[in-house]
Amino acid sequence: MSSAEPSEQHPAPTTEPAPMRVGSGIDFSDPNSPLARFYFRTIHIVAAAVIVIVFVLCSFFPLWHTDVWGHLKYGEWMIQNQRIPDREPFSPWWDGRQEFTQYYTITQAIMYWSYIAGERLAGGDEVQRMAGGIEMLRALHGVLTAARFLFMLFAFVRISKSWNLAVLGMFLMLFLDTSNIAVFRPQTFAQVFFAALLLPLSRDVLSKRSLILIPLLLVIWANSHGSYVVALVVLSIVLAGRAIEAYLREPRVWFWRDLGCQRLALVLVVSALAIAFGNPYGPDFYRRTFALTQHPSLTGGVGEWKPLLFEWARGWHWIFMISVAVLALTQFFDRKRMPADQLLLVLAFGIGCGLQTRFVIWWALLLPWVLIARWAQMFSTIPVNNERPNLRKTMLALLLGWAFLMWSGLAGWLTQGKPQEVELAASSGTPWQLAMQLKHPGNEAFAYYPELAEILKKHYPYGRYTGSIMATPMQGDYLLWALAPDIPVTYAHIHLFHPDYWAEIGIVGQGRPGWWEILDKYSVNMIVVEAEFSKLLREQLQKSPGWKILVDETGDVQKKPNDLTRHLIAVRLEPMQ
Repeated sequence: MSSAEPSEQHPAPTTEPAPMRVGSGIDFSDPNSPLARFYFRTIHIVAAAVIVIVFVLCSFFPLWHTDVWGHLKYGEWMIQNQRIPDREPFSPWWDGRQEFTQYYTITQAIMYWSYIAGERLAGGDEVQRMAGGIEMLRALHGVLTAARFLFMLFAFVRISKSWNLAVLGMFLMLFLDTSNIAVFRPQTFAQVFFAALLLPLSRDVLSKRSLILIPLLLVIWANSHGSYVVALVVLSIVLAGRAIEAYLREPRVWFWRDLGCQRLALVLVVSALAIAFGNPYGPDFYRRTFALTQHPSLTGGVGEWKPLLFEWARGWHWIFMISVAVLALTQFFDRKRMPADQLLLVLAFGIGCGLQTRFVIWWALLLPWVLIARWAQMFSTIPVNNERPNLRKTMLALLLGWAFLMWSGLAGWLTQGKPQEVELAASSGTPWQLAMQLKHPGNEAFAYYPELAEILKKHYPYGRYTGSIMATPMQGDYLLWALAPDIPVTYAHIHLFHPDYWAEIGIVGQGRPGWWEILDKYSVNMIVVEAEFSKLLREQLQKSPGWKILVDETGDVQKKPNDLTRHLIAVRLEPMQ
């Protein structure tokens, strides 16, 4: 065979290039990469997805018509006047018998700035600007709620050393806090502060940085919401519990010689002093806060200030009982005793829930924090997942996050060029159409209630509404925002008014004898209440020739499934001047 001929045993090598692969030659799990700290595992993707979904859900819920609008009104007043009010600025019925204290300076200002930013971005007519303001408030709600979950995630990781348990803790939070997650109000800020406080307390010994950051956090909290006292209670209980633990250790250590107790005591004292001198009222702020908790109209008339009732009907009490059962089972199967600080916290806040329903918002954060710590000890022998983190999973998490965010209200605004309509963005119980018609009498674009337009044109001077409006606290807040002080309105800041005033309002709301005289006393020419809870008042108005019922949505389940959104609106035919 000639040497020039190709050999059958040794075919000529091919020069065809190898197929290309995305990322070929790149080690996405290189521990020496500058990006290694950002590498994700699968559980990190799940955690990120939960937080993003929480944001999207909160920014998607209609803005519930609680006291949010009243707080916006105070924020507007403070920004326009560049000071904190020293009296109730909107109602002629505040007579000074009830001390005025401003607890919400920071939260009200942030909420108002957010709303105004949304208005300006939306532009257009008054209704579209309102839609933009609502969309921005919903986004703020989403950001704050996501921040709460993020703080708690890091607290769970720190206290358990397990990302799997930390994610489980977030799902526990979702289960326990379902009834509050859809509602935006100043306490949403306070829940973020509570979660931020639990993060440093997840260490056995506070860091030096916490000695500054915790007092600063509590001063901000005290000027944002009256629940700042909860933080002082938590610090006191944790200090007492860890002092007990130090005493029970071998060798025994008195709390003043234990570094962890020393720093907790220092933070507690500094925080209490910082709050006392970091608010508009000085040390008297504590007395004013205690007086607020004793207001009889709050403790006796507002559901969340009442004890948690145990009954067969649906309610948060069932979730609370289930959570207590889970805690009891955990302790039953755990071979180690519960640390004193966790035990005291559970007892204090569990009893608090029984005495006052408002404690459930703290219980929903505190109980998972305790359970995750217990489960971390119980399951410490289970092998840890040694999955190697890598950059591909980080990019996947970012991609999933972007996909979920595209469902949010802000994304809809960006893609459609305008915010979601007010009818969808605001709770159907928000009486904004009524307010628009009263602000713009005679304007056909705002004639949402034709019968009201006819009555105003025929009986009221110049066709404009005069007099005041009696509304339930939930209904009155938007009317306050839109109409006060030109038209006085009853609204949800119950603690600002004397119990005698609320007793009279209650007589009207229940249609009891004397209701007409009270309406005359306050020059009330319009009533706006929840239809489902005003049966006797409705009957009185139907029999009265001086009043006309404009809207009665009693039993209208198809249009408004939630009974708290169904209106009863009545107007006086011959106005009181």
